[in-house]
Amino acid sequence: MKSRTELLERAIEAYVQDLRDSKVVVVKNWTEPKARAAIVRYLRRKPSAFVSEICEALGVDFELGFRVVRRLMEEGIVDRTS
Repeated sequence: MKSRTELLERAIEAYVQDLRDSKVVVVKNWTEPKARAAIVRYLRRKPSAFVSEICEALGVDFELGFRVVRRLMEEGIVDRTS
């Protein structure tokens, strides 16, 4: 069995590495029209993206992002890919 010290050191190293690999997402205060315009611009640059990816990149609240994308789909402006 490994020593407690060694187990703790490995656990701390793994935790620190996870922190280094993690992203910090700052959610901005968006109005729906501004979020819509930003999402459309984003999709012009990157035509295929997950809604969560768009929200993270722009700092849009996930609920607002999904609502905007759903409306864009209903209007035929964007389409779901498989």
